Amino acid sequence: MNIDRNLVARAFIKAGEEPITEAEWSDAESSRVRIVKECYLATILESLSSYDWTSQKKRARLTPLDPENTDDEEIEENLTGYAYMFPLPMDCAKVIAVDDGQPYIVEGGFLFCDVENIVILYVRNYFTGVYKYKDEYKEVEDPKPEDIDLYYILNDEGEYEKAESYVMGTTYYTKEQVIVEEDYNFYGQPVLDPELSAYIECKLAASIALKLTGGTDKYQMLYNEARLIADGAMKRSAEQAKNKHKGNKWWTDQLGLTNGGEACL
Repeated sequence: MNIDRNLVARAFIKAGEEPITEAEWSDAESSRVRIVKECYLATILESLSSYDWTSQKKRARLTPLDPENTDDEEIEENLTGYAYMFPLPMDCAKVIAVDDGQPYIVEGGFLFCDVENIVILYVRNYFTGVYKYKDEYKEVEDPKPEDIDLYYILNDEGEYEKAESYVMGTTYYTKEQVIVEEDYNFYGQPVLDPELSAYIECKLAASIALKLTGGTDKYQMLYNEARLIADGAMKRSAEQAKNKHKGNKWWTDQLGLTNGGEACL
């Protein structure tokens, strides 16, 4: 998944910050780029799974799993009371419904249902995987006694250990976890509708504001703005779904294509 730099630029502006420059994107040590890399993917994943975004919906027919006929020793036993156990699609972020309104539950990457042949409606995801981290130590240029709990020292064996007390002239280090490997499975670049894009921008801007300033006022304001965007999108989606059941005549009336019951030609 490539980072959408235009989306990130809009998020920085919304957070009250200058957008990241090309020079910063090229700088592996840029703190602002690092913040984006920390927050971008998590924000998209959280956004996709939080609401039933119309543009991200997808259907799939599931095949029930027979644990007795599989070589995968990690497959869990069905202890739910439902008759059938279905592995969820790899790109499933959130199950919305099972066709025909059948009752179901979702647990641990599986869907359980009493019907053998089912089609599910779900919100798709674009990523599964894990980050692998390592500890990175940086020398503190101006150590302060009150921050001693944050510092590490290099012992005689060349290993870093927690500093226990402040001693003038000692070289201290801070520890930070950095990503050294990304175990990715990608399903494509997200295609975002305007409302979902605006929602992600607000959520990302909230995280950026919190990371850069540490203040919560801007974060809360942007978080609330994102909620309003999502609530509005869900309301319109529900209204459209309800109107579909009213038939073609209702639509022609709403569009002003009829006059007293007669079609306007």
